[in-house]
Amino acid sequence: MRTLLRVFLVAVFGAGLLTLLQSPAAADPIVTVTVTIKRITLLAGGDCGDPDFYNRVWINGVYHDNEDSDSQDELEGNPDIAPDWEFSKPVDVATLATPGRIPIKIEVHDEDGGLCFGGEHYDSSPTADRFFDGYIDLAGCSVHDPRQTGQPYLGDCRTPIVQAGTADERVRLTFELDAREPASAPGLNIRCTHTPVWPKPGEPVTIVATALDGELQPTIVADELEIWVNLQANAASLAGEPLQSRHGVGTLTETFTPRAEMAPFAYGCRLAENGVRLFSSWHTVAVGDPFPNFSFPKPAVPISYTGPRSSRIDIVFVADRDEYTGPSDPRFVADVAATIERSYWGLKEYLTRQDMFNFWLLPDNTGYASDATGDKDCDHGLPVLWDDAFGWAEAAAILHRRAPQQDCAQRSDRIFSVLVDPSKPRIAAHETAHQPFGLSDEYPEGGAFPQDVYPNVYEDYEACEDDAPLLQRTAAACRSWEKEHWYGDQDWWTSEPMPDDLMFDNGRAREADIRRFKYVFEGCEAAKC
Repeated sequence: MRTLLRVFLVAVFGAGLLTLLQSPAAADPIVTVTVTIKRITLLAGGDCGDPDFYNRVWINGVYHDNEDSDSQDELEGNPDIAPDWEFSKPVDVATLATPGRIPIKIEVHDEDGGLCFGGEHYDSSPTADRFFDGYIDLAGCSVHDPRQTGQPYLGDCRTPIVQAGTADERVRLTFELDAREPASAPGLNIRCTHTPVWPKPGEPVTIVATALDGELQPTIVADELEIWVNLQANAASLAGEPLQSRHGVGTLTETFTPRAEMAPFAYGCRLAENGVRLFSSWHTVAVGDPFPNFSFPKPAVPISYTGPRSSRIDIVFVADRDEYTGPSDPRFVADVAATIERSYWGLKEYLTRQDMFNFWLLPDNTGYASDATGDKDCDHGLPVLWDDAFGWAEAAAILHRRAPQQDCAQRSDRIFSVLVDPSKPRIAAHETAHQPFGLSDEYPEGGAFPQDVYPNVYEDYEACEDDAPLLQRTAAACRSWEKEHWYGDQDWWTSEPMPDDLMFDNGRAREADIRRFKYVFEGCEAAKC
């Protein structure tokens, strides 16, 4: 099923996926730099077992690698892979050693072990070195390698660059580089949404762009606000002007009708304010049933696809079988839109990384949400073949409208429930903080669990005391509660404040929450989502 999904994404979205409308100028204060590995082909070597390729990448000197990631493990043993691994990093242009040039280094390695006595560093460069070592020139966004004196200019951003090594152990490497406008900046954000989230063929779609300040309040009157739409299922048509552009406004609305033949469309929102430019990222949306010839179970339907799954948090929305008639139920479609706008894009820490989320719909309603109110037992009804067909997803969100029911996250099965209630907009944000972000509840009635890396709760006072200074607190901030279990009671500790805390009462994200979010998103930047 993963292979079928990969084929669908390439066939529908295009092999190159969707690119940015234009390259940022060298004067832009912050740019998001991406390195996308399109293909690695073994040319010679690899005598000790089948190749298990992975990459080491440096963006402006910051190191990434995707060794032992799920997407890397899936492709082990294949001498010719097209992984679409995306490595990314926001770069402050003012920090560049050479103004207007962002240094990039790419290496190809083989994850050998055991009798092979360590991994192999394959030659992927025509130079005397075994790696690409060049830069992005922000003036026009082009790629250069000064070591290749005959032709240091290799191509423009967002175009495939092919390099082959010359050593006995060598590969052909195809990659793309880009430097694009970021999705957020300090004190400035943009929210970009569409309704309905899953349009039918011929159904009008409305896009709303909203300029927001650092606390997600609509106080910004933008110098320029734009809505971009691509109706061609590829990026070629986006070389021209936006669908709508206005000056001196805080919000912008555009309604259009997608192509009748059910091809997907893409849209994005752009903001300019005081010399800072933001772009929401491209959101690619399926129209109608993109899998009419698939039998059950069908692949998940992309309703907001921003990029490769190995670099994104993939959330699949599930229609509770006892609540909705199915995924096309107008109530469910409306509830998904409300959950994305109010809960996901209502939490600053999620909206600022909106380019790292993919949202999908499960094309059936075989799952259901259990009620954890009484015995605190979180035992959701998993969708049919959830683990087998949808193992690539970080989490499923089962939506329902049963107000007395207590929601919970079943982390071992990557699934949680969400009450859709306008008066409680942070439920999905809270449950997503459980899975996939790994944050624990901070109240007696909740589900507390230990976390080895960057926890928000602790099993003893000493651990809380030791971690408090790392969160800019003293040990006096540590508080405890007792959690009752059938096998005995247990004390838990946290230094997170209450009230108004995401993991206590669905409030705002606090220091331990933000630290954990940052850790997980940095994994996504290294193609390890």
